[in-house]
Formats: sequence, structure tokens, C-alpha cells
Amino acid sequence: MVFSYVARTFAASQSRQSIAGRNCIRRIKRTFSRTAFTMCSEEEKPHGHKRFVIDADPGVDDTHAIMMALAHPNVEVAGITIVGGNCDIDQIVLNAVRVLKTCNRLDIPVYRGSAVSLLGEIPQKSEYHMLDGLGDVPLFRRRAMRIRRMLVWCNQSMPCKPLLRLSQWYRGDLTLIALGPLTNIAMAIRLDAEFGKRLKHCYIMGGNTEGQGNITTSAEFNFHHDPEAASIVLNELQCPITQVGWEVTLRNMISWDWFDEACKADTREARFLRLIHDKPEAFCKKQEWGFIPCDQTAMAVALDDGVATGWHSEYATVELNGKYTRGQMVIDFRKVLKREHNCRMVTKIDLDRLRSCMGMAMNPGSNKSGKRKAM
Repeated sequence: MVFSYVARTFAASQSRQSIAGRNCIRRIKRTFSRTAFTMCSEEEKPHGHKRFVIDADPGVDDTHAIMMALAHPNVEVAGITIVGGNCDIDQIVLNAVRVLKTCNRLDIPVYRGSAVSLLGEIPQKSEYHMLDGLGDVPLFRRRAMRIRRMLVWCNQSMPCKPLLRLSQWYRGDLTLIALGPLTNIAMAIRLDAEFGKRLKHCYIMGGNTEGQGNITTSAEFNFHHDPEAASIVLNELQCPITQVGWEVTLRNMISWDWFDEACKADTREARFLRLIHDKPEAFCKKQEWGFIPCDQTAMAVALDDGVATGWHSEYATVELNGKYTRGQMVIDFRKVLKREHNCRMVTKIDLDRLRSCMGMAMNPGSNKSGKRKAM
């Protein structure tokens, strides 16, 4: 009753901002629910329960990956932190809110993170995601003002503070899913060296294990945008790291026919994913590429332990100075550096299980069995 009174009092102060008012209530209720849930014993938690914080730069693949997590019956998304990457940071924040609105999950907080790399560089835009990061859907431009009015509740603070706060709230029970450049995470480590010790696990989509690049001749996009951040995370995070690199996603391309069929589900989520992939699909087909599930693969590995069927653990770092190799992931296969393993690199994927995880995003209603009520 106390939190209900406080929420309504605060919401009333948000005159003429009904959306903001409703979300004030949701945020305060979420805070009380979070406190109560954290106090529960481990035995009271649902079997297989996972709690994620997602650090992303929502383009079309990040969006699909986030929707996979939201659809999973045993996953609680504690928050989404935004990092500059696929397009302008303000547009990326807008994209994240749009995704949550589509999935009816505006109770999940969105935090605006770093717009530039640790060295202040603005990311090179990706053609695949189009200018707005979500396929340049005309309908979205007409609705952008309505979404922007909702951004009054998007939390803005020091880029890494939300990650630090969430790791303190959920010490030992928070899994970090990194789908974009690693700037926010590196800043969190620099501000609090104990940050990684409070995490349960970190899954990273980024880097390359065989020297193939997708933004330069030898570097993957996320690591190339902020090599210094990637180096800090790999060397200093101090929690188990599972890395899904560019090459393993190339080896596990999915046909566009499968994706098109999956998007025929009669759900708002399927229609949304179909819309944002129209132009990226045309772009890929022009290049004679299949559907490359980058962030989707990393999320699937985090959701389902059976998705990754092969991996190896090695010491890995990032090249910071090479003329042609800056941003490339460097792996000490021959143990020359005599350093402890710091990264488990996924090498093989169960494609059927990956497709199953991806399909959950299009048809979340089919996964409601045993689903915990949203907090």
C-alpha cells in the first residue's frame, strides 16, 4: 500500500504526461518487487531461472536477440544498457524503447550509455541495419514523436553506473549479455575493479577467432569500434566469459526462407521482425548472403546450454596498434604468452536449437507454460 501511494503521488506530479505517469508506477513497483524477490531464498526461485542485463546497440540483430530473451519463460531481464554502435546513440535508445513497447515490456528500464569509444571515436555505421538501425521502416518515422515522449522515463546517468548498480543488487546472480561495443563494460571495470566478481557470467558477441573481419580486413565490428574497451574486458573482467565470434556465425548461416516462414506467425512480434528485416534482407540477397545470426547466436548460447556444442578455452586479447589488424582478437593457441585462460570461445552450434530459440521471439505465446509473472 505504501509503494502504491508513493507511486500515484509521484505520477500525479507528471501532469499531462500520462505515459510517464504510468511508467513511474511501474518503475516504483518494480523496485519493491525486486527487493522482495532478492530476499527470497534460492530454493524459492523457479527452476532454471536466469537474470540478464543486456548491453546492446539495438540494430535488427540486437532487437531480435532482446526479443528472444523477453520471450523465454525462465529469463528475467533486469535492464537494458545502451551503447553507441549501429547508429546514433539517441536513435539506439529510441529503438530499444520501441522494442519493449512492441513486446509490452515497458516495465524494463533502459539506460543510455556511452555514445563514443573510450578514445572518443564515433562508430562507423553499418549498412546492414540501415540509417535508423531498424531497417528504415517509414511507419516508424511517423510514430517516432510518440515514442520520444516516452523517453522521459529512460534513465540517464554516468554510462556505466547502471551496470554497477545492477551488479550490486543482484550480486552473484546477474548474467551480462554484451551485444555491442564493450565501452560501457570497460568503464564499469575502470570505476569498480570488483564489478566482474559480482557477475555470474558474461556472454559476448564480438571478436574473431580466425582473423576474418566484417568491418575491416581482419576485425569484427564490435571489437573494432572500441579495441581498448574489448582489451580491458577480456583481461580484467574477472568473471567467466563465453565469446561468440564472427566466424562461428558465418558457419551457421540460416536461410532467408526459414526466417520468412517463421515471421508468418500471427503475432505483433513476428510482424515487427518482418518489417525491420525487409531492407536488410534485400541488402543481404544482393550480396548473396544468407541470414547471419550474430547477436541471436550469442543470446541463444546464453539462453540454452545445449546450443553451443563445441568450444575451446584460451587466453585472448585484442590488437591495439596494428595498421591492418587493430581490433582483431588475438588468441594464444600455442601458450607463448603463458597466461591463464580468460575466455571460452564457441566453435560449434546446434543449428536446430538455435532456430528454436530464434523462433521464440516471433511466437512468444507458445512459451508461456511455466512463465514467471513479470515484475
